[in-house]
Amino acid sequence: MKLPSFRVRLSSPVLLIALLGSTGVGCSGTDDDDTAAQKAVVDNYAAMVAANYGDTLATAKSLKKAIHAFVDAPSENGLEETRAAWLASRDPYGLSEAYRFSQGPIDNDDSDDSIPEGPEPLLNSWPVDESYIDYVRVGDKDVDGGIINLPDEFPSIDADALSGENTKNGEDEITTGYHAVEFLLWGQDFNVDGPGDRPYTDYVVGDGGTHANQDRRGQYLATLADLMVDELSKVNDAWLEGEANYRADFVALPPTAALGKIMLGMGSLSGAELSGERMSVALNEKDQEDEHSCFSDNTLADLRNNATSIQNVLTGHYGDIQGPGVADLVEKKDPALAKALRDDIQSAIDDIDAVPPLPFDQAILEDDEDPQRKHLIEAVNALKSFTANLKKAADTLGVSLNLESK
Repeated sequence: MKLPSFRVRLSSPVLLIALLGSTGVGCSGTDDDDTAAQKAVVDNYAAMVAANYGDTLATAKSLKKAIHAFVDAPSENGLEETRAAWLASRDPYGLSEAYRFSQGPIDNDDSDDSIPEGPEPLLNSWPVDESYIDYVRVGDKDVDGGIINLPDEFPSIDADALSGENTKNGEDEITTGYHAVEFLLWGQDFNVDGPGDRPYTDYVVGDGGTHANQDRRGQYLATLADLMVDELSKVNDAWLEGEANYRADFVALPPTAALGKIMLGMGSLSGAELSGERMSVALNEKDQEDEHSCFSDNTLADLRNNATSIQNVLTGHYGDIQGPGVADLVEKKDPALAKALRDDIQSAIDDIDAVPPLPFDQAILEDDEDPQRKHLIEAVNALKSFTANLKKAADTLGVSLNLESK
């Protein structure tokens, strides 16, 4: 079974808007009860987003603390603890992905002057061209290169310099964010059964150190940690309750307009991004370079969290927050459609969960009839079905939703 081919990386909000077009929203004969129900969903969504980004920022701060401690005193145990902190930080970030693609503070482009351009490209861009950052192994030899090993060309390693280089010369020349940190912690993945195994001695300066420019490598890693916390702090602040910020403006929108943003985020993630870029491309190309978290082998967890983020918005649940969600609005209009939405997203999660114990980069190499690969294909199909049903739900709720069809 050949899945549709997707080649446009959606980490750029400018590309996304060009690809998806704009979303128009409008009321379709809603009465006061409908408006009140919609407003309750919008308010609950805002509370969920705030809690989720609060968790994301907290775990990013823990990662920053671990990275600085490791760089100050590199050790095998310190590297393992830092890797664990990175993995822990990926979970809440992955659960926030359904808030993207809606012209909010995480990835707003410059088409809305009232909202600063979003930091998402600095946080989660991929795939990474490793050779633009550090040495890489080619065949049986290590080849020096990248910003770390070119001090004459890149004399400064600071937040401004690394942010300025991010995707400057190409979409895969990524210098910042989770995946750049991931590469610096794990290195390239040449292991069939596990992730990369960069030695901690890459950060040991002086005797016992491996690969040149250990001090610059440590400085690079620590700078990325600082930058991530700074950028996530801005997004977190934009969603705090009781402030004159984006959240205040968002909940003050006409409810149907806010729902248009909410559903655009859900459908853009389930469709073109998750089922497309993050899954179909890798399944079609059978190339590890198309894997989302290819250095740490965390891709399956990423995919599950992304699908769960959609489910959270659908049901109105995140952590201790248990309020009304989009499905509750659809339920009042079309119970069968609401059930289809719930079933689609749960099926996608179940199929992703069924893939282990193979790492994602091994599962995509199998034939289509292999159970592991088949589960991934079925997850893609479920996500595509969800996207189609979400369009129907938008019509039912009086929301004009312009999503790309694949």
